[in-house]
Amino acid sequence: MIIGYEYPPGCHARRHGPGGYSSYESYRDWLRDEFLFRCVYCLHREAWYGRSTVFHIDHSLPVSFDPKAECEYENLLYACGTCNEAKRAILNVPDPCSVAFCDCLSVLPDGHVTALNKNGEKLILALKLDNKENVEWRGRWIRILNRLKADDPALYRECMSFPKSLPDLRAKKAPRNTKPKSVEDCFFVQREKGTLPDTY
Repeated sequence: MIIGYEYPPGCHARRHGPGGYSSYESYRDWLRDEFLFRCVYCLHREAWYGRSTVFHIDHSLPVSFDPKAECEYENLLYACGTCNEAKRAILNVPDPCSVAFCDCLSVLPDGHVTALNKNGEKLILALKLDNKENVEWRGRWIRILNRLKADDPALYRECMSFPKSLPDLRAKKAPRNTKPKSVEDCFFVQREKGTLPDTY
């Protein structure tokens, strides 16, 4: 198991259901909470960058292919700028809501990524997950996290915890919401209740 780079089991099941916004940027806080404040593709976390603005809203189906899906929540993903820029308007990138990335990709201790199937090959090729720069960045974080876990547990927990700036989705007034009760289980509320895990 590679610390910090464990793809979730199974396909991603949407927790939230906001809709009706005229700008896809209005979904940012919903998507941050939805995808655990990390890139859905490479798993890099907001906490490792220090600023959530480094992350982009990605369209699973590119807007150039289907303009009507530009503001549909089910078409939006949360991705780091590196992955989003690499993906751009590529059509055949697997959607984590329909494909289990844990069955597609394996992260190695040295930072390389290997494909476990054809979808994994597509992800690596489209997102350049295994290019030199990404391997070096990933490998460095793997070494950092392993060292911190052994020698500095407090700093390890800080690196593996939720961001300090969690959005309170109860305050977000989406024009419509197919899952209105989900706001009561957002990570802000979990922190408020004292049930938020120290690390994830």
